[in-house]
Amino acid sequence: MAKKVQSPLSRVVLRPETASPSVVLGIALLVGVLVHLGALALRQPMQDSPALAAVVGVAMIGPGTPLPWAALIAVAAAMLELARVRFAPNARLQMGLLVYVAVLLVAGGAPTAYLNPVNGAPLAEPIRLWRDFYGGAQTPIDPIKLYVGNVPGPVFATSLMAVALGAAWLWYARRLSALVVATFAIGAVAPVVYYRWSIPYQLTSGPLWFVAALVLADRKYLPNSMVGRPLIGLCAGLLAVAGRSRGLAIESAMEAVAAVQIAVTVVEGVVRMTRPRRAALPAPITTALRPARLARPAGPALPQPRPPSKRSRTTRLRAS
Repeated sequence: MAKKVQSPLSRVVLRPETASPSVVLGIALLVGVLVHLGALALRQPMQDSPALAAVVGVAMIGPGTPLPWAALIAVAAAMLELARVRFAPNARLQMGLLVYVAVLLVAGGAPTAYLNPVNGAPLAEPIRLWRDFYGGAQTPIDPIKLYVGNVPGPVFATSLMAVALGAAWLWYARRLSALVVATFAIGAVAPVVYYRWSIPYQLTSGPLWFVAALVLADRKYLPNSMVGRPLIGLCAGLLAVAGRSRGLAIESAMEAVAAVQIAVTVVEGVVRMTRPRRAALPAPITTALRPARLARPAGPALPQPRPPSKRSRTTRLRAS
C-alpha cells in the first residue's frame, strides 16, 4: 500500500518531469479557479474565465515538461487574461497561446519535451521526426496512429480525433467559424503540394488543428469583417505549414497562429485610432412654439363666477 501511495508522490515531487497529464490539468484548473475567485472578490471585469486561458496554455506542452514550467504558464496565462480584459478588452488574443509561445521562444524549447506513449522514453514528435531523419514524401508513422493520437505530442492536443470532437462541440455552440477552418486548410495544403510532401502525414496532426479550430477559428478572436476572416485563415495555414521548410516542426503552428492574432490586434488598433470620430448631432430645433402657461397666484383659489346659462337669459327677457 505504501508503494502505491509513494509512486504518484515520487512522480510529482521527486521526478516532476514524469508527471501524468492529469496532474498538469489539475494544476491548470486549480490556478484558473483561484484566479477566477480572486477576480470575483476584487470585482475585476471578466469575459471568459481565466481558467480557460490556463488550460489552453498547458494543453500544448509536452508530457515531459517539468511541472514548474506548467505552473508558470498557467499562472501567467490566467493573470494576463485578466489584464487583457481590464486594459485592452477589444484585443483578440488567446493569452494561453501567447504565453506558451513566449515560453517556447525564451526557454529554448523547454515545453516541447515529448515522450513515447509506449514506454515513456523521450522521443521527437512526428513532424520533428520526419524533419530530422526522413523528409520529402516519406511517412515514418502510420497516419492512423496520428489520427488516434498514439504518438508523441502535447498532453491534450495529440489526438486529431479528440480535436475533431472539440471542434464539433464548438461549432454546435456557434463559436466556430467554418470559413476560417476551410481557408486554413487551403493555406496549409499549398506548401505541402509545392514541396511535394505527403498530405495525409503533414495534415493529420492534432496540434495543427487544435490551434486552427479551437483557437484561431473561435469567433471571439475573429473580426466582424467577412473579408478579413478568410484572409486570417489563409495566412495562418500558409505560415503554419510553410515553417516546416525552415527547420521548424509542429511548434510552427502555434507560432503562426499567435503571430496572426497579434497582427490582427495591431491592425484593428491602428484603424480604431485613425478612424475619424463622428461629430455629435445638434439637438433638433422645434419651430412650433407652445403658449406659455401663466403662473398660478399663491394662496387659496378664489371662486370664479359661473357664466349665465341660456335658460337664465331667456327668463330675464320675459320678465322685462
